[in-house]
Amino acid sequence: MDFQILLNSNPWFSAVTDYSLQLAKYVSIRQTSRVIYCAPAGSIALRKANQSAIQTNAVPLYPFSLARFFATWHALGELMNSHKPSIVWVFEGREHTLCALHRLVHKKMWNTTRLVRVRGQAAPVRATKLNRWVYTSGVSGVAFVANAVQERTGFRVPDSQKRVHLYCTAQLATPVVALEAAPQQVVVSRDWSINFSHPTLTIVGRYDPVKGHAETIRALGESKFTDYLTADQWLQVVFIGESQNVSAESLYELACRTYSVMGRKLTERRWLVEVSSKKLRLLIIDERLRDVALWMRQSSFGLIPSLGSEVICRVAVEFLQQGTPLLSSNVGALAEVLPRSCSLIYDSGDSNELAHALEKAVVLFNQPEVLSAMRRNALEHGKRFGPEGWQGLVSWARALTPFAEG
Repeated sequence: MDFQILLNSNPWFSAVTDYSLQLAKYVSIRQTSRVIYCAPAGSIALRKANQSAIQTNAVPLYPFSLARFFATWHALGELMNSHKPSIVWVFEGREHTLCALHRLVHKKMWNTTRLVRVRGQAAPVRATKLNRWVYTSGVSGVAFVANAVQERTGFRVPDSQKRVHLYCTAQLATPVVALEAAPQQVVVSRDWSINFSHPTLTIVGRYDPVKGHAETIRALGESKFTDYLTADQWLQVVFIGESQNVSAESLYELACRTYSVMGRKLTERRWLVEVSSKKLRLLIIDERLRDVALWMRQSSFGLIPSLGSEVICRVAVEFLQQGTPLLSSNVGALAEVLPRSCSLIYDSGDSNELAHALEKAVVLFNQPEVLSAMRRNALEHGKRFGPEGWQGLVSWARALTPFAEG
């Protein structure tokens, strides 16, 4: 039985964490492989791994201290001795450095094991001596989650040691509603439902300045999308997320000020702003929706107006796998993931371009044959990011040089 160990010392649930969990799920469902997923005790990642019936091991590396470093050092040694893994995957700088040093000190323990760093962070890697050693001599290989990430590394990783591998899912999602199905209504509160027969753009993601929610509100004010709506249509823009560095309620208040209207609170965590003069509805939801896939599938376009990050593009992949085309900025790896056949791409931070893209989305909504083709293209392209996509990464990692051969 082939063993693989995944170390992710991030206590929060990040895009990188989801990348690691999808890889763990893929390895765990293969009959010839087993995986042990290691993360801090009590972390969301550890809980999600347990929920997926993945074998787990709590490591105490975060928050970092010398005591925790040596405790994790010992725990790693125990795992290496008992399982003799073919691959150890690391996702954060903390465990990357620890494993590189452990590998240097305990050469015999690592003589048949590959150490692979998955680099999914948007921050650049400086060209220090330590970084050069850790990313070349101290590791078998580096998997960059996008070309945009590789380009932010301040030194060259040898071609034989690197691979670019975009985010994939361990199980290919199927549309929760057939592509040809008529639009549905979804209950939002006791007295209001959203009707997806209107052109609807949906943003899914945490409320944070980098995600571009405020810029979207302002761009909607500049856009002339009303020129392209039919008499009975409204443009609906839905924000689905959870408050982090920006509160959902503050976005609601910004919308009311921007459009000089009075909105209303539908529930404790849901707000609606209706602008009759612009035929615009803005729905803001501050909660994690269990049926979010239905909202994504029913939407005319997914909207990703991000100003930064977006190197893993998980939400973009989820929209594609629901057969929903996207209106997206070109920040991070979004342009690498989204083809023109099922997306509208604009320059990040350019409010005029965003306004024009919003107008184009309404135009396309009223061209049903074109929009249907975009949906089919999105669904077909989304298959590229299913479980088969992981096979290439795992095969590449197995072909890397073990420590004893380096």
